[in-house]
Amino acid sequence: MSGAGRHDEKSVSNTGDEDTSASTSTTTTPPPITITQYNYIPPLNLNTVTKPFKNPHYKAPKKAKNLKQILAAERLLNIPMDIPTYSNIEAPPSLHPQKKYCDITGLEAKYTDPKTRLRYHSSEVYKEIKQMSPGVVQDYLGVRNAAVVLR
Repeated sequence: MSGAGRHDEKSVSNTGDEDTSASTSTTTTPPPITITQYNYIPPLNLNTVTKPFKNPHYKAPKKAKNLKQILAAERLLNIPMDIPTYSNIEAPPSLHPQKKYCDITGLEAKYTDPKTRLRYHSSEVYKEIKQMSPGVVQDYLGVRNAAVVLR
């Protein structure tokens, strides 16, 4: 039996000979809590809840046009030549030196092989250049438009 049941038996067994005010105040238990006294929320079943795949209020941001699209749109507008546009703007040459890239990896090249004139990024790439045949070296230089007759 639970402790609450034992207290109830004591209070029922009192015949009135004893002072019941002290025993009832300590032995009385609160009434059981029923579900109707509180706002009962049944557990959520996630299998029955509808979940939209996309937010219906989402709007995709506008994408920027690339230069080719801008130039094509300018050709259709018949804009006078005195108004600056992307196609008629003239800019001075850059003051910064042109970047040089590795002919093998495409990374920024710090070095140039004096014999083959191939640009390379690191010592690992240089080892690969040393193993190449002259025809392969000419092909790499041709891609860069720097075909040089090797000695």
